Amino acid sequence: MALSRRTMVAILTVGPLSLVSVGAPALAQPTPAFSPLVASVVPGLDRAVRTGQLPGAERLSVAVSLKLRNQSELDGLLADQAAGRAKHVTPQQFRDRFGPTQADVNRVTDYLRSRGLTVTGVSANRLAVDATGTADQLGAAFNTSLARWHDAGLGRDFTAADATPKVPTSLASLVSGVTGLDEHYLPQRRDAEVAGPKVGSGPGGGYTPTELRSAYGLNSFDTGAGQTLALFEYGKFDQANIDTYDHQYNLPTTPPTVKNIDGGNTDAGSAQAEVELDIEVAHAIAPKANLVVYTAPNTTSAEVDMWNAMVADNVPVASSSWGLCEYDRSLASMQAVDAVAKQAAAQGMTFFAPAGDAGAYDCERDANTQHAADLAVDFPGSDPNVTSVGGTTLTLNADGTRASETTWNQGGGWAGGGGQSTVFDKPSWQGTGGKRQVPDVSAAAAGGEYSVYIQGAWGRNGGTSAAAPLWASYLTLINQRAGVLGKLVVGQLNPKLYALGGADVNDVTVGDNRFYKAAAGYDMASGWGTPNGITLGDALLG
Repeated sequence: MALSRRTMVAILTVGPLSLVSVGAPALAQPTPAFSPLVASVVPGLDRAVRTGQLPGAERLSVAVSLKLRNQSELDGLLADQAAGRAKHVTPQQFRDRFGPTQADVNRVTDYLRSRGLTVTGVSANRLAVDATGTADQLGAAFNTSLARWHDAGLGRDFTAADATPKVPTSLASLVSGVTGLDEHYLPQRRDAEVAGPKVGSGPGGGYTPTELRSAYGLNSFDTGAGQTLALFEYGKFDQANIDTYDHQYNLPTTPPTVKNIDGGNTDAGSAQAEVELDIEVAHAIAPKANLVVYTAPNTTSAEVDMWNAMVADNVPVASSSWGLCEYDRSLASMQAVDAVAKQAAAQGMTFFAPAGDAGAYDCERDANTQHAADLAVDFPGSDPNVTSVGGTTLTLNADGTRASETTWNQGGGWAGGGGQSTVFDKPSWQGTGGKRQVPDVSAAAAGGEYSVYIQGAWGRNGGTSAAAPLWASYLTLINQRAGVLGKLVVGQLNPKLYALGGADVNDVTVGDNRFYKAAAGYDMASGWGTPNGITLGDALLG
């Protein structure tokens, strides 16, 4: 990650995975019987044009995802934890109880090496094997061929397999999918730079840290000291911009620690604006929390590696401001993330993600998707083990307290996401029958509601990618209070939140998200509602 001389950031570079090995020269092997990895089909290839075979010597990286063991037992553990009948597990306990065995991992790595691939790492939980190789080697290993494609709507080229990747039938019971060969649609920022009516007293407008904390009743909390909050990012930031923000508002912060996954990401364009927004929102709410910024290339294989790095570190609270509508994701990539999200929940981690900024039509922001006009929701927020954060429009009284909130729907297609998943079933804590519903909660998101200093200038920003780190920071304050009261951290938020049945939140009952209407209690426009200070915090802590 390139940083200016003024940048004062603690940099910790980590390998993509925990165990690194080097592949041996390939030996001639008989061709095995293959089984298709149906979940690894690349979405939307009918929207692109094949422009030619990928040069055989071109090198690529992939992540081979392995299946969990004892899945019904894991589901039972998560249910017992939600009911307070079981304790959280450590990363090592999870690996030994639910991860693939070392013998199973060896079968996969032995096969990859036999096809000439270099195994660059195995995740600490054994759920992912990273490998690199040439296009010819990867094509042979997964019984397909690799080509270059062009999507005129996206205005870019990408690599994809010509046919469904396959693995030897002898490994089909172990491997859930392969990512890295499905780079058609990539996760997008879920922030809203489009400005709504000017609000707040920040330079150039936008709510200040004082106004945000006052609006949601957070002044009774401390400042997050001793807690760790992680941000999931696909770009870099300039510490000089963060310093300007912190100095403007006299925030007692320290520079974030950066963890580079798969080499990190030095994107200085729109991705930098997202990273700086997330950091500044976190500093506004929990300025003394230890902030760790995980950053990786924006690829499906790096996404899996970044999730695995976070659960290996067992960070208490994590937030992502990136997402993609479910229709534009391969099932393999969602299954790989879901397995790690279950581990995060079992360990007592809380993960937040945005619900999207196109209202109930989440694919609309993903250019050239055939599902732009369809009702759709954003992943990873749609995963049951992730807390999905929707958006509101927040109005303050003259004294800075919360006056009212409506759902965020400011026109031009900008609105807080919400709806029903097409992939995940409704979890038990959300009811019976049907599909998972989002969002779970909401917070201020309207364009221009957050005062920010981004890429060298004061401005206003918003979106559900601002609401997600706000909730993550709020939960960080609650976890700090848990320590003072001798309580356990909140852990997996969703079961506890739904058990409250809408009590102790700021219910949002006015507005819609372009399809679903807000109402008393839970709704798919605003979830249960917005943060309610100590009241909700103490209810969650019992």
